[in-house]
Amino acid sequence: MGALLTTQVPVPDERMLQTIAKLKLKDRDLRILYSKFCKYDLEERCSKSGTIDRTEFYKSIDEKDSEIGDAIFALIDDDNSGVLDFSEYVDALGKFCALSRLDILRFCFNVFDSDRSGTIEGNELNHLLEILHDDGQTSNIRQAMKSFDFNDDGKVDFEEFQQLNTQFPTLLYPAFRIQQNMRIYTMGETWWRKKIEELLRDKQEELARLQAQGEAKDANSPETKAQREAAALKAKQKRQEQAIKIRMGCMQYYCCPCRRNRYIIDETQADEPDSDDEDDAKSKAPSPAKSPQKAKQGKKENIVKVGQRKPLTQEQRLERARKRRMRDMQDRPTRKD
Repeated sequence: MGALLTTQVPVPDERMLQTIAKLKLKDRDLRILYSKFCKYDLEERCSKSGTIDRTEFYKSIDEKDSEIGDAIFALIDDDNSGVLDFSEYVDALGKFCALSRLDILRFCFNVFDSDRSGTIEGNELNHLLEILHDDGQTSNIRQAMKSFDFNDDGKVDFEEFQQLNTQFPTLLYPAFRIQQNMRIYTMGETWWRKKIEELLRDKQEELARLQAQGEAKDANSPETKAQREAAALKAKQKRQEQAIKIRMGCMQYYCCPCRRNRYIIDETQADEPDSDDEDDAKSKAPSPAKSPQKAKQGKKENIVKVGQRKPLTQEQRLERARKRRMRDMQDRPTRKD
């Protein structure tokens, strides 16, 4: 393994640099991919061609010749040379291995929509079955697809194509198997799963950043400022109406709407307290807290000393009791016969 990782990777061209930036490939990742590439480059051992042909491409992912595979091969063989150099090989992995399930469905749909009409018609659909299931065991699928409703027009658009894949998941399985094998025989499924999750997080963060920038830009736009001013004016009018209702009272407010203007007070004036209110506020303001020792001394100062009482005589006590009885008799209600 150490020998493989020390393989000298070719100098990346502009195409490979874009793929490296897109997938965030490290130097170690490139060395692993180049070792896989050289493993199936049969001519590399003799003439150092540095390319793989279509047969070697299929062998590298343990797949047979198929039109889906040819479409993938043609997707990244821009010069139509029939061979892939290392840059095109890396680009093929970056384009196909990172596709979502929906993207693969769209890719297959475009492959079999040969006339680019946006629909797959009868002959094209039969061609799809023959290519994806070249083992001749398509009779069961054909029989099941007869019950599928193609909107009575005999054509399949992309929405119906997705429904077709849902009802017959084995129909497009070969296309998904090619992607799976490309992942397994290059960096491994675990590496690709983590890489796709990383790319998805980066995409979501980028969208959130752009959205935040757009909101900040909109906040400073003239339209947004006008909306804020209109909202502030509406809130001010609502506060004034509530203040007028309190001053007039509900009955007068609703029965005499023509008098409401007399009770309008500017908010700047309403915020300024009157001098009397200030005096009341000062008088009601709590005094600063005193220490327990000072409070105790204050209580002692407020105590008024009273001289010692003289004891009452017997006659004085009897006179006080008589007056108390007379007072009680006067307070008692009179009885009516």
